[in-house]
Amino acid sequence: MTPEQIEKINRTAALPDDCIIDDQLSALMLDMSIWTLRRNNPVPAVQLSARKRGRRLGDLRKRIRGELAPSAA
Repeated sequence: MTPEQIEKINRTAALPDDCIIDDQLSALMLDMSIWTLRRNNPVPAVQLSARKRGRRLGDLRKRIRGELAPSAA
């Protein structure tokens, strides 16, 4: 990971669980590509606009800790 990507991930520590982050940052946090994130759907998506989706930060944190099972696509 680049220093910029690490900084983005570190900034999420101060954000509340209800915050919605885009798929690019979600994929970085889960250490997978955006394509894999969308295909496997480990965390339920939230439609942000016609072309953009995001994930709830609290659900991502639970998934990283292993408390949330992958959702069925």
